[in-house]
Amino acid sequence: MHFKLLKLLADGKFHSGEMLANTLQVSRTSIWKMISRIHDLGLELHSVKGKGYKLSEPLDLFDHESILKNIPADLRVKIQDIKIFQSLDSTSSYTMELLRSRELNLEGNRLFVCLAEQQTAGRGRRGRPWISPFGHNLYFTVAREFNTGLSELEGFSLVIALAIVRVLERNKVHGLGIKWPNDILWQEKKLAGILLEITGDPTGLSQVLIGIGLNINANPQSMFNVDQPWVDIKTISGSVPDRNKLIAEILAEMIKMIDEFEAGGFVAFKDEWEDFDALKGRQVELKTHTNQPSGILGKVMGVNKQGALLLQTKEGIETFHGGELSPRPVQNEQGNQPR
Repeated sequence: MHFKLLKLLADGKFHSGEMLANTLQVSRTSIWKMISRIHDLGLELHSVKGKGYKLSEPLDLFDHESILKNIPADLRVKIQDIKIFQSLDSTSSYTMELLRSRELNLEGNRLFVCLAEQQTAGRGRRGRPWISPFGHNLYFTVAREFNTGLSELEGFSLVIALAIVRVLERNKVHGLGIKWPNDILWQEKKLAGILLEITGDPTGLSQVLIGIGLNINANPQSMFNVDQPWVDIKTISGSVPDRNKLIAEILAEMIKMIDEFEAGGFVAFKDEWEDFDALKGRQVELKTHTNQPSGILGKVMGVNKQGALLLQTKEGIETFHGGELSPRPVQNEQGNQPR
């Protein structure tokens, strides 16, 4: 019920307790209890005697109809369903459970989309937590089925990152770079992350879950525990985009690019991806295992036609594929201390 109250308060204007109680057909005491639950979401509420309650800033909540109307009709038919949750442990965990319980059928190469206003146990790569304050960013998972083996999906995460960058560029969010294999950066700070999970037959039919977190208007207080430099769209562009329109544009771009990738692989996107390569020409330390004390030092030479990382090491140019690899820029050309 408190989410219904939140929708009434989302405009950022004052609403009297009496009006809120009458609209929701509950008591004033119930409204007070719901206000407490909204505080628990990390949202700031003001209460002024004689005026009522208001959020410190308006909320742009997800709306199913608004998202669909911003996706062209020819692409909209390729979406099986969009589920929106106010709070969820993880959009990827929820979607994975649907697959495991066979409640989700991805036949016909259509997308299943799961969105959440807040994640209580969001995950990044290497099991790191993804901090997910309520109603300010994008947290979503897209699931799609592929008829090819895992080897044919190499470079897929790079294409997804490029799809997001294309949309952001069109929305005047410039100066972006992609850190292989799938982080989107601005001035060395993380704007978005992508996590792929693949189930099914390694040589045949498989299901891919694409988990995406994108910072839009992140309150520094709510991001206090983030363990790396981060940035949001508001900081970069000076404005906050309509989240429903933005997610619609990202989904539409993903649908087009996934179809193109399935038909021809990563090679069609290689040149464009390298235009945004945040590491090309830089010295990095490539960590290959979570608990490995030191990694492989080398100079990034770009990616190959499959999207694998090309690294100039003392052994020559070596090729590294995705998974749990993590390249970190070193302090200088000669140094070997990761930043």
